[in-house]
Amino acid sequence: MESASAQSGASGTRLHRRLLQLVAALVVAAVVGTVLLWPASDELPTIPGMGTVRGTVVGVTEIDTRPDPHRDRSGRLADVVVELEEGALSGAREVVRIDRATYPEFVPGDRVVLGTVRQGDGGPPSYYLADFRRSSSLATLAALFVCLVLVVGRWHGLRSLLGLLLSFAVIVRFVVPAILAGSHPPTVALIGATLIMVATLYLTHGVSEMTTSAVIGTTAALVVTVVLGTVFIGTSRITGLTSDDAMLARLVVQGLDLQGLVLAGLIIAALGVLDDVTVSQASTVFALRDTDPGLGLRELFGRAMKVGRDHIASVVNTLFLAYAGASLTLFVLFSVGGFGVGDHLNSEAMATEIVKTIVGSIGLVLAVPLTTALASVLALRMSPEQRRAALASSGHVHTHGHGHAGTTSGDAPSEDVPNEG
Repeated sequence: MESASAQSGASGTRLHRRLLQLVAALVVAAVVGTVLLWPASDELPTIPGMGTVRGTVVGVTEIDTRPDPHRDRSGRLADVVVELEEGALSGAREVVRIDRATYPEFVPGDRVVLGTVRQGDGGPPSYYLADFRRSSSLATLAALFVCLVLVVGRWHGLRSLLGLLLSFAVIVRFVVPAILAGSHPPTVALIGATLIMVATLYLTHGVSEMTTSAVIGTTAALVVTVVLGTVFIGTSRITGLTSDDAMLARLVVQGLDLQGLVLAGLIIAALGVLDDVTVSQASTVFALRDTDPGLGLRELFGRAMKVGRDHIASVVNTLFLAYAGASLTLFVLFSVGGFGVGDHLNSEAMATEIVKTIVGSIGLVLAVPLTTALASVLALRMSPEQRRAALASSGHVHTHGHGHAGTTSGDAPSEDVPNEG
């Protein structure tokens, strides 16, 4: 018995090494791509003469004038007095006139950001109200989130926070600048997604067979997502010109591929769902195998897929709700515009979300059986000690007694689940 367990463990180790070599090849390719596409500072486009300055509203004076449709003014104007808080003019006060119909309500004490526009003649800048200052509120919310993750997740939570910071750094320091510098958006997003996926999954869940199966499953699903996204964004004639922000970005960044930017966004968004589902599936497989060592490949795969189908059902709906929530303003606008359901669906804004939702869902659906199958093969080739070590490194702790095993993993069914022959 011990000899069979040792042989199984050796077989599992060899297979895991081969898979790690495949992951290493992906990492090398991603690192090479990052080096080649890393933009120099002089390659990043800028809008000369524009900037921001912080200030506080100290007064608001309403002005009633006649509506002027030629200047798109409602006739409800206001002069907002803002005291500047930084720069050479700190302490000075600027008066910014706004149309109250198109701006939010400002009151004395509001902390705001002023946009600045400098003329080419070197004269003083002109100001406009850009936004409220939300840094303190956002910092408080972020601190609450970090404290909750650390208290509940402890060491595992700390590792997940480090993964979150790494993801943020890759997107802000590489993906966005590389796209601004003129690189192909889907290629940049795929490279960034590979770096994020490998680094965060191994950092959060440890280097183990379970994590490796999740990495391979996520990679395969991402490839399918990229292929389908490329095909259907092209055949649906998605241009990316669905907002003022997109048109402004194209003006600022000459030659910006907005269609490619849509696919890049799809890749990043899909990764956020895929890694969660693949890790859960791999963990389920290993927990089931540890709970019942007598399970064969077919039985192990079948039981794990019961959980996988629940994941598919819930996450697909989550994807739809996420995209619908992001497009709720469009739903409202179309509903009052006299358009029919067909017109809604045919509009580019809605078609873009449909393509994102369906393509992302297809990748998700395929990721579940792929990851489950690979994890099942790995779990069956591992010794009990190797499986427990893999589960422990991912934060799933198991206890055993009297020949039976129980698991704290919420994804795994209990030992009362009937054995499906």
